[in-house]
Amino acid sequence: MVTISGATGPMCGRRERRKRETRAALEAAALRLFAERGYERTTVEDIAEAADVAVRTFFRYYSSKQHVLFGDVAHTIVGRLRAALAERPAGEDPATAVRAAMDVVDIADHEQHQQISARLRLVRQLPELLPAYHMIFEELHDAIAEFVAARTGESTNALYPQLLAGAATLSGRVALRELESGEAGPQRLREVRHRAYDALTSGLSALDAG
Repeated sequence: MVTISGATGPMCGRRERRKRETRAALEAAALRLFAERGYERTTVEDIAEAADVAVRTFFRYYSSKQHVLFGDVAHTIVGRLRAALAERPAGEDPATAVRAAMDVVDIADHEQHQQISARLRLVRQLPELLPAYHMIFEELHDAIAEFVAARTGESTNALYPQLLAGAATLSGRVALRELESGEAGPQRLREVRHRAYDALTSGLSALDAG
């Protein structure tokens, strides 16, 4: 058993390293081609060829061009936010619950920070990418509004769920503007988001009470 375990460890390590290298090659190729040709004119086949892998290998790591464009951090953020919201205590104030759940899906480390920063710069260079970027925030908004509506017993389209969801997503957008400068780290982004969220939600208590 010891011999098998010892042989498996390095093998697994090499396999994981190759996976990371393949993902990095695909992302680098995709971002370069998006910048050179534009998002719409770049195909999955183009990306795979530029990364020197088969198309089936691309789909082993990414489900679509949009997935490779925004990376795993953004691709999974809506599901992670829904999970974080579901874990908040039942009696917690909705505004407090949303603030805490947003903390869970914050940019967590330097590598994620660099990934998101590079993609934001590309979005600014290529306006055709803006609809995909905005769609992520729309999905986050809907997830939050649905959570708040369930907590308050209101309709998802009611004023309070919509305004609270808007405050959460807008504060996230404001924080990401700091990231575009390339100078703000993860802690700074959270501080900016907290300040924006607290300012935007300070007047919502009257609506909640109503």
